[in-house]
Amino acid sequence: MAKPEGPTIGVKLSVDKEKKKVLFAESNKEFVDVLFSFLTVLLDTIVRLLDKQSQLGCLDQLYKSVEDLNLEYFQTSACKAMLLKPLNAASGHCCRLKINVDGSVPRVVYVCKDTRCSALSDNAFSSFPGTICKCGKVMESIGQCPKYDGDTETAAATCSEDGVFVKGCLKFIVTDDLQVAPASTSLMMSVFEKFGVLDPAVLEQQVLQFSSEKITCLLKRLLTSKQPLTDHYFEAPVPQDDASLEALVQNLHPKQENEDQEMPGNLKIRVLLTKDNSALLYAEVGVDFVDSLFGLLSIPLGSAIKLYGQCSAKGCLGNVYMSIDGSVQVFVREECQSLLLDPKSLGFSGCSRCHDIPYKNSLRRYEAFCANTVKSIKLCEANPKEPNGGSEKGEVYCN
Repeated sequence: MAKPEGPTIGVKLSVDKEKKKVLFAESNKEFVDVLFSFLTVLLDTIVRLLDKQSQLGCLDQLYKSVEDLNLEYFQTSACKAMLLKPLNAASGHCCRLKINVDGSVPRVVYVCKDTRCSALSDNAFSSFPGTICKCGKVMESIGQCPKYDGDTETAAATCSEDGVFVKGCLKFIVTDDLQVAPASTSLMMSVFEKFGVLDPAVLEQQVLQFSSEKITCLLKRLLTSKQPLTDHYFEAPVPQDDASLEALVQNLHPKQENEDQEMPGNLKIRVLLTKDNSALLYAEVGVDFVDSLFGLLSIPLGSAIKLYGQCSAKGCLGNVYMSIDGSVQVFVREECQSLLLDPKSLGFSGCSRCHDIPYKNSLRRYEAFCANTVKSIKLCEANPKEPNGGSEKGEVYCN
């Protein structure tokens, strides 16, 4: 068998071959870091990684709709780029993972190619290519992100023995449904008891090397299965998408005192139903509704779980989320807990109707002019959605 290209992460599985069941995996911090990083990945990135076969409801079709729309329907070309290739706000951490499936790279900034307009345009920069400067030119010159920006600073301060998200050099137990806990004999015995294993010697120990490709396959499994390790090891077929939403209905449609009451900010749509009202044929909607739909693509997986309790009714990513908030909380670096349990979209991305995105849209650039003099310049991020440039926080992708 050909060796996989690129780095791999070894994970030891305890397998009951007779029952065709993986009881648990023993792993180091590298594998757990990768599992935790899934919570920071945006929904549209998941769709792209899984080649529009994510089985996350209708998101695959929504992503394809963005791909198929001509640029003329977007405020700027940057708007389409933001939706199809979004930036992970946790890129400063994820780029240090041994295997980083979403391809996050350290943040770069784009500036106007006309150096003369720098002072005239509030020292503007953008995180997205194709953003329009106030002078009307496209920001396409790549500049280096300031060294001490946000999570890059945090990432640099990591203890050498720590992982990206977890502390120290601990060993972990990951159950078949992806509950994560520090390794211990008592935990292993409880798993044996749960699955009726009287003699652990009957179990086979198999070391599985996870490459980037296999990590991506595992990501799909954990979105579609309650036993992703077993299904991955025994190569079970991925179930077909039935778009089950029964577990999300009440969260998606909270009860109101008066369903007919018009609330500020409500969106109105006109729908065409069959004569017996048994099916909806199509809806006529405004730009604000389409914009809200597109904004859903930029929500991180962890935020979807926080909002709705889970991301997929069939998967078990929620167990990873609950482990961070429970059994392994004290072993997760403090500065990373909110990054994993309440991840945010990068500035100007996302949908304001879904969740608030507190965002600081400025950086500081430090330039040394001589051995004893350092000049500090405040940089202000331009809104990629603004066709005329500017830093006002707008939410509109489409015309």
